Amino acid sequence: MDNPWARISVKTAVVAFCAALFFWFVYLARAALFPFCVAFIIAYMLDPLIDRMESRKVNRSSAIVSLLVLLTLMSAGAALFLAPIAVEQVATLGKKLPGYIDQMENKLAPVIGLIPDMDTQEVKARVRESVRSLGDLPIKAVNAAASGLWSGLTGAMGVVVALFNLALIPVATFYMLKDFDSIIESVIRRIPVSNRDRLLDVFSKIDATLSAFFRGQLLIAMFMAALLSSGLFLIGIPMGIFIGIVAGLSNIVPYLPVFVGLAPALTLAYLGFGDIEHMALVAALFAGAQAIEGLYITPKVLEKAVGLHPVAVMASLLVGGAFFGFIGVIVAVPAAATIKVILLELDSDYLKSDFYLGEKNRSEDKK
Repeated sequence: MDNPWARISVKTAVVAFCAALFFWFVYLARAALFPFCVAFIIAYMLDPLIDRMESRKVNRSSAIVSLLVLLTLMSAGAALFLAPIAVEQVATLGKKLPGYIDQMENKLAPVIGLIPDMDTQEVKARVRESVRSLGDLPIKAVNAAASGLWSGLTGAMGVVVALFNLALIPVATFYMLKDFDSIIESVIRRIPVSNRDRLLDVFSKIDATLSAFFRGQLLIAMFMAALLSSGLFLIGIPMGIFIGIVAGLSNIVPYLPVFVGLAPALTLAYLGFGDIEHMALVAALFAGAQAIEGLYITPKVLEKAVGLHPVAVMASLLVGGAFFGFIGVIVAVPAAATIKVILLELDSDYLKSDFYLGEKNRSEDKK
């Protein structure tokens, strides 16, 4: 009697069931796993640098502590330098916003008067609300990011647990970095020998894709933040530094800079100066930044692009946001790229299989 566990179909079904069970558990425990996921992503990005320092005879633990302290100090320094500027610009915009709204109403009043049967008061109210919403869009983006991170930290157990989880991230990062190579080796040793080479090849392609996204996209986002904030400041856009930083860092999520950066910048350029020239300068700045990023920076920084169709990118963003909120939006594109690599490998195996070729074609190919 045949052993059912020897059949490929049974093995495939068991693996698929275990994978589904694992992802179901991750979904249920997403709040508790959040700090460990953040720690793993940080460890994943920093491991090559730690390996390089270790190859130069630097103790691994010392290298990890030094690098984490350096990153913490850099982040704190950037926050202390930029926070007062951003707060001042937001406060200035709040003072000028009523005047901007009145200015927009006055400019639209002649146009509204030409439209028959138009409720002037209702139109003014809608204009007032639209201008206020566009001016607040970068702030809303920051609030959404902060609330997404905060909900991941707190879960349903309050501020104390949030602070504990926040303190847990650097500790978990340290231990993951310390044992990162041994963890990978342990996982490799448990892959069945018959499939090890094939799976390692697939994992290496996934690693190349994720490395390109996480490390490269972070560098690109920082470059875009510096370029856009400097450009908007020189043009004289109200709250330009704040909008530029938010738009640049949001470049990690495709298409987001257009909504959180370009739209409010164009609105504030028109309200602040009342001419087309400054709006054209803002549009040229964003177009030029995107051109530099797409034609030069991305090909240089991302040696192996994610290579997803725009429709697939938008679909992954919607699905990630629906299931996992803000964190899902951030990880949607690399997750979709990983799935693409797996599907391409499965498609390659299918095109070489007896099921696709048939026994006759298979024998002819061997000849």
